Amino acid sequence: MKIKFLSLIIALFYPLIINAQQNNSIKWLTFEEAEKLDSAEHRPFLIDVYTDWCGWCKRMSATTFANPNIANYINKNFYPIKFDAETSDTIIYGGKEYINEGKANNLAIKLLNGRLSYPTIVYIDRDSNVAPIPGYMEPKDIEPLLVYFAEDVSRNASLEKFSTDFMYSFADNYKDEISKIKEEEKHDTTGKIEWLNFDEAFEKYDKNPKPLLLNVWIDFIPEGVTNSISGNIFERSVLKDSTITNYINKNFYPIKFYAASQDTIKAFGGSFVGSGIGMPHQLTGALMGNNFIFPSMFFFNNKKEFLTRLNGYFQSNVYEIILKFYAEEAYKTQSFQDYYLKNNKK
Repeated sequence: MKIKFLSLIIALFYPLIINAQQNNSIKWLTFEEAEKLDSAEHRPFLIDVYTDWCGWCKRMSATTFANPNIANYINKNFYPIKFDAETSDTIIYGGKEYINEGKANNLAIKLLNGRLSYPTIVYIDRDSNVAPIPGYMEPKDIEPLLVYFAEDVSRNASLEKFSTDFMYSFADNYKDEISKIKEEEKHDTTGKIEWLNFDEAFEKYDKNPKPLLLNVWIDFIPEGVTNSISGNIFERSVLKDSTITNYINKNFYPIKFYAASQDTIKAFGGSFVGSGIGMPHQLTGALMGNNFIFPSMFFFNNKKEFLTRLNGYFQSNVYEIILKFYAEEAYKTQSFQDYYLKNNKK
């Protein structure tokens, strides 16, 4: 409970979503340096695969990678490597040596799956999955990709779905892109969750018990905590899908709780008070321990017993199954994996 919060207000719109606060440049590493750092703190790798003769590579370095917001986010969340695909140097990576036998370094050929296109940004996530994504990108093109791999969204959502939700979350900045989406594929963002405070939820609960869905949120970045951009995308897209919101309103009492509130909260058999301005509420600490990630969604059954906590982004079809799994109490008789396989039709 000693963790202080920075007084940096996050206005949830595009220009501030990846905010540098200082004029940084990308601190490019060698493969050897990145692997050494990764052994101490595990992060995704971002590998800029380029050649000296590639004009678009030079332009991306001079524009997108020179953007201080992009550079700061990459420095904080990745081990960035700048890799000349045609280098004649021997590269040691993953305990193996890679040389250039005439066309390109064998490591470049491996990372690009033989498709030698430049520039290509190769993302290697925390699970060692390799994703080469070719082509020049402006800041707004690369931002969804950075968040997708930095925040491990790749573990539970497709890049296509997340990128689309990212665009809809900042629609004013992606008007042209959204206008090109087919009408039948456009997103429904008309839904609205009927959020309650604790007193309102418990008053309704006493009359008609239902499961509780608790959303713990904050409007500034906790010190030492990676900003959960993917969680904000989830709130601004998935939690506006009317299919999702209607199901939540019908089957749960949804509670929205400000993590740094100064109110006294009586809930779950205890009384919790604020810890001072800029500090996590006692209830926030009781719920999260030292794992401060925002927003976080907590599920409780119709006896107010804790079931699970979800952080970050889940695509809408997956989240709908999660909601039903807990609302229908399917967890009493089967694993979520089995339930998901039976109910996932998309």
